[in-house]
Amino acid sequence: MKVKNNLLGFFYNQFDFPIRWLYSQLHLNKLFFWKLYASDFKKLDSKFEEIKKLMNTLHQSFKGKVCLELGPGNSYLNAYNLLMNDAKKVILVDKFPRYTKTSKQEEFFNQELDYIRQKYGKKDLFFIKNGKINEEYIRFINRDITKINFLKNIDFVLTISVFEHIKNVREVIAKLSRVIKKDGLMYHSIDLRDHYNFNNPFLFYKYSKRTWEKYLTKEGVSYTNRVRYNKFMNLFKKYGFRIITQKIERYNLPSSNKISKYFSKDQENINVGKLGVLLKKIQND
Repeated sequence: MKVKNNLLGFFYNQFDFPIRWLYSQLHLNKLFFWKLYASDFKKLDSKFEEIKKLMNTLHQSFKGKVCLELGPGNSYLNAYNLLMNDAKKVILVDKFPRYTKTSKQEEFFNQELDYIRQKYGKKDLFFIKNGKINEEYIRFINRDITKINFLKNIDFVLTISVFEHIKNVREVIAKLSRVIKKDGLMYHSIDLRDHYNFNNPFLFYKYSKRTWEKYLTKEGVSYTNRVRYNKFMNLFKKYGFRIITQKIERYNLPSSNKISKYFSKDQENINVGKLGVLLKKIQND
């Protein structure tokens, strides 16, 4: 989130430990579930068009591809866009899905469909049957991807603001390496900032690994792993991926910010705040 009021921002940053603890340990997120966790499908659509443009520049397309989106939350927007751009099938995998059977979610579901109909000028969508998603084209799996044994022959993998919330990053990248085809592609948009207050994107650097993991973040409650750029790059390389292109956004690291010894090995790229990277699977395990 972003705190715009300077006075509130000062208080928010000064007392971030108790606020983070209350939020993660007492599950206060449930009080604001819809507000904090609802996807903005218009922003997702804008991101998809950015990725599509990048693919076109590299003479790549989604035509005939079996695609996998990891961590779609409560949105099917990317799946719809992939199918409308000739993808063969989309598999959605989410360990902690935000899709709930509520009136608000049903309204959101219909809004996304209306948005797609208008965008592509189609009254009838081939992946919707009797008002429901046709699993021949879109399959949703509510599991940890590392625990799924039947996934294979994936052509394209997509994540948007997901990898920073994954606890077992190494295992997930290793799994993606096993399920994606040789020469398959994957695009990851990773937000490496402290999501607590985007005005101070590296505030969480001051905490040790033990303090952070035990008291200030919790899996399933907007967990943030604090994995840095260098480690992501090393893991992608280790598991057989080559960078095709990447876009990096760096942010100022205030001199007043404390930095835990835990981050001593990441000083070279410690100010990387956002990353968009397209990778290609170049070798099998």
